[in-house]
Amino acid sequence: MRKLTREQIIILHELLLKYSGGSDGIRDIGMLESALEAPFITFADISNYPL
Repeated sequence: MRKLTREQIIILHELLLKYSGGSDGIRDIGMLESALEAPFITFADISNYPL
């Protein structure tokens, strides 16, 4: 699974806003970072989202 960086997500967000409109900016950067890490979280070395 590829892991996108925070900077890549922000660039994608800006491109989508130019294409479709919407509110500019990130309201909560901590929530963004949490969402980016969630698919890679493990418990007892077992992935929560196996491939």
